[in-house]
Amino acid sequence: MEFSVLLEKMLIFIALMLIAYIMARRGILGSDFTRTASKLVVDVFLTGTILSSMITTGSEQSLASIGKIVIMTFVIQLIGYAVAAFAMRFVQAEENRAAPLELLMAVPNTMFIALPIAQSIYGSYAVLILSVSCIAFNFLLYSYGVWKLNGKLGGKLRMRELFSVPLIATLAGILILVLKIPIPGVLVSLFSSLNGATMPMSMMVIGASLGSVSLLEAFRNGKLAFVSLIRLIVIPVLVWAICRFLTDDTVLLMTCMIISAAPSAVMVTILSIQYGKDGTFCSEGVLHTTVCSMVTIPVLIAVLSHFC
Repeated sequence: MEFSVLLEKMLIFIALMLIAYIMARRGILGSDFTRTASKLVVDVFLTGTILSSMITTGSEQSLASIGKIVIMTFVIQLIGYAVAAFAMRFVQAEENRAAPLELLMAVPNTMFIALPIAQSIYGSYAVLILSVSCIAFNFLLYSYGVWKLNGKLGGKLRMRELFSVPLIATLAGILILVLKIPIPGVLVSLFSSLNGATMPMSMMVIGASLGSVSLLEAFRNGKLAFVSLIRLIVIPVLVWAICRFLTDDTVLLMTCMIISAAPSAVMVTILSIQYGKDGTFCSEGVLHTTVCSMVTIPVLIAVLSHFC
């Protein structure tokens, strides 16, 4: 993809986020909107996108190829967690910020950022890859992530939280493929319509969710600059360098890179607050990485795609 076309797509993403961010800063969009809209995006629009991808593109994939995607998405996210754990050796943080700091580096915003970007560039096959990545994302976040946030004492793997609606949609889609279940045309059209709303709604939810955070405060924090360096540059470059030896599928390789290049997940903030950690610091980290990713992601795609 030419850089000018990629830049145009990213400018659209930025514009949608900025509109929602300004509206949130002015008090037009509040926490009620963010909470309701984010649930709507995850449980409805993203579910439609996943099922639409599974029906249109998944039917072209064998079970072996889907299994390979599962393995690849586990590998890339394990790389992220390993790099984040190693990077913590070089930074000191207060007790209530240490675990969130590590997770800000480790956990990518796959559904709200990586999915719409990858979809806009590589189409429904990239959505299939992102959908399958839910398995690794949920397992690692709600096992290792919760263990870290819970002070390594009594952290439990909660099965109920593992099965998010997008993950259930992914598993349902795989079941449809395996059993070759016919899907009525009206449902195919419905999923396609929901798919069309995913990108703009995702960007606006992200923008609104960051409205309570000061951009100036976020960029004054040196530790967050370190987080962005690891999250947005070190991890995706390392993932790309390793995965290019694991697959000759260019779309799979670049989508894995985009997943790894995504900013910190909003779920890190939500879980940090739940476990009594510094939620404001996490929100600033999400804002910092999200703003920076609007520059780093297109640059990485433009540069690394030339070597595929």
